[in-house]
Amino acid sequence: MSIFLANIGVTHFKKIILAWVVLILTSSAALSADLPNKNILILHSFHKGHTWDDSISKGIDETLASQKNLEMDTNIYYEYMDVERVQGSVHILSLYEFFRKKYAQIRFDVIIATDDSAFRFLMDYQKKLFPKTPVVFCGVNYFEEFEMFGYEQFTGVVERIDIIQTVETALGLHPKTRELLVVVDRTDTSIAIIKTFIRNFKHFRDPTMFHFIGAQTSEELRQRLAALQPGTVVLFVNFTVDKTGKKISMGDGFKKIIQDCPVPVYSFWDSYLGNGVLGGKMSSGSAHGRMAAKIALRILNGELASTIPIFKESLNRHMFDYKLMQRFNIPKEKLPSGTQLVNIPFSFYATYKKLVLSVVASIAGLSLVILALVVNTFKRKRVEKTLNYYTNQLNLLHRIDRAILAGKFSHEITWEVLQHVRDLNACRWASVVLFDFKKQTATLAEVNSDSGVRALTSSSFPISEFNPGILNQGRRVTVNCKNLSASSFVALTFPDDRINHFTCIPLISNGKLIGSLNLSEATRSYPHMVEIDIFEEVAASLAVAIQSVNLQKSEKRYHRDLERLSAKVFEMQEATCRKISFELHDEIGQALTAANINLAAIKKLILPDPQQRLPGLVNDTQAIINRLTEQAHDLSLNLWPPMLRDFGLESTIQWYLRRIGEKVNIQLIFDGSDFPERPAQEIETTLYRLVQEALNNVLKHAQATRVDISITQKQNGMIFFMVEDNGQGFDLETTLSDETMNDRLGILGMRERIAILGGKLDIWSSLDKGTCVSAEIPWQERK
Repeated sequence: MSIFLANIGVTHFKKIILAWVVLILTSSAALSADLPNKNILILHSFHKGHTWDDSISKGIDETLASQKNLEMDTNIYYEYMDVERVQGSVHILSLYEFFRKKYAQIRFDVIIATDDSAFRFLMDYQKKLFPKTPVVFCGVNYFEEFEMFGYEQFTGVVERIDIIQTVETALGLHPKTRELLVVVDRTDTSIAIIKTFIRNFKHFRDPTMFHFIGAQTSEELRQRLAALQPGTVVLFVNFTVDKTGKKISMGDGFKKIIQDCPVPVYSFWDSYLGNGVLGGKMSSGSAHGRMAAKIALRILNGELASTIPIFKESLNRHMFDYKLMQRFNIPKEKLPSGTQLVNIPFSFYATYKKLVLSVVASIAGLSLVILALVVNTFKRKRVEKTLNYYTNQLNLLHRIDRAILAGKFSHEITWEVLQHVRDLNACRWASVVLFDFKKQTATLAEVNSDSGVRALTSSSFPISEFNPGILNQGRRVTVNCKNLSASSFVALTFPDDRINHFTCIPLISNGKLIGSLNLSEATRSYPHMVEIDIFEEVAASLAVAIQSVNLQKSEKRYHRDLERLSAKVFEMQEATCRKISFELHDEIGQALTAANINLAAIKKLILPDPQQRLPGLVNDTQAIINRLTEQAHDLSLNLWPPMLRDFGLESTIQWYLRRIGEKVNIQLIFDGSDFPERPAQEIETTLYRLVQEALNNVLKHAQATRVDISITQKQNGMIFFMVEDNGQGFDLETTLSDETMNDRLGILGMRERIAILGGKLDIWSSLDKGTCVSAEIPWQERK
């Protein structure tokens, strides 16, 4: 083969394979195109959703599907006459006209008619609607051989009900039966079955047992069945129309009628199973559908309908509802052979028997392998136990170190550390105490015990109970509990634990003894030396962690003090500004105004001078005083505008922006939504100072043409402040570095003011893209 491939070449070989594929596909397509196309009409007597018709359709579809694409292509048409819900000759004539127009251009190769109404309809109209088309019927009850005279194109399956075997089965399963109650209505089906009952009375030992119920409403029948006593068996033949003419469906209508019936109910059709019928020898719609479809396929394959005899044999079989068998205590062993059961509870073993057996065999085969691994597993467990022991020790130390580095060491972590220590040493309790050498006390910082005692945390005891002199040397101490008083650490913290001694391991940080790690006696006699070494490492890490927490607390305390001092400085600064502003406005301003008035009066009293020199000097003096008055007024307003107190933040900012706008050629835009009420005075003052400082920076450095200022209140209650310009921007990282922050006191002041109020300041800037200063401050009500 390899020599052949080498000779013809790989490319040539691919061409040959491709040619074969094309040839096969072409042959398949040609074969498919040559298959004959057959049209099949399935005419149902009732409607879609009718239990009997749906069962027949299922049997037809299954049979036709099994033959599909083997010898022919089939087009299936379904029609429903709906005679159960719509009756009368007018309806039949309407169906005739409808089918005549609908199928005028379609020729059917075979028609399958289900039940008596469709069968009778085709006997009357087949030659007009579908001439020379073979008809296969099924589910037909009222069939007589002589009726087929002149209908050579008709063949099919006759429906037979097994009254005798159903009654005998019922009497055999219920030997104490005294009455057989037959439920019928006034339809043709019921009348025909009553006649059949009468013909078969000779086969029963006591025909007087039979009683027929008819001409009742559905409610009357329901009450009649509900009142039945033991010893009665119901034969439900047919009840599709009550005496008022009301239609009764095979599903919900039938189920409601027999739902309260206390005695077993038998029937002759499997469509009633699952709706309250116990069982019987039943006619199956799907069986009739399968048989009719087989006959139709014979016709489609070339056989003449006239040569196919009508199938008259019984297709019935015994069928029972398993759940109702349990209700009436009927064992499976008493059922006739070949009985089909429905509603059987799911059995995993019965459904997957082969799978279960194969799994069992696999398990048996693997058992030897598992057994061989057991010894090895025990050995590995011993090794793993030792490995886990040391792993837990390392994890414990690692957890403490991570907590120290993250600055998150807490009482909860201390408690977990003590839990791990107890697990390693198998002791009843473990605790941490901190020493205060000035007060000569030992304070219980955390404890972990079997009893869960934590109530005495922060309690203090004499430091002498823990032998600090020995601990300060870096040596552990074993304390004999018998020598301690009733008010000692052990007696008060663990009153219910009877222990002989506990071990103290020193907590030393930076060469200074700060406390001890205390372990009660272990369940073993004494801990191993390796364990003691581990506990000493834990104690060393705990000491570092506790010292770190103490330093963090001190840092936070100093930070709070600094914040209070800063707040006090800003408060004093604002008070000083207000005082200077008032003095400029009230004292200096009033004095300058009085001087100006006096000069004006002097000017009027001066006699006209030929050279006009003296009035000119007075005018110059007045101009100087006016400029001083304006500067004093501006300085007063810049220090602290009174309108901030009187009119609020928004009006003050708008006034301030107008004053700035008169002096510079910059577009100033302010967006401020009215607050539902004025915030605290500290917030208004801070926001006003932020606007001042931000605009001052823009005017000095930004070279901007537009500045947007907005102050809004968010839904979460935070006040949002933003000043944004389109100036030249700056390098944020370089400008705000530690080396240059001393020259940025304005930014530091803004940040400090906002931090005091519990807010946060953000600054964004980029070269040639402008700068944005924003802040969020929690809302505070005005006092």
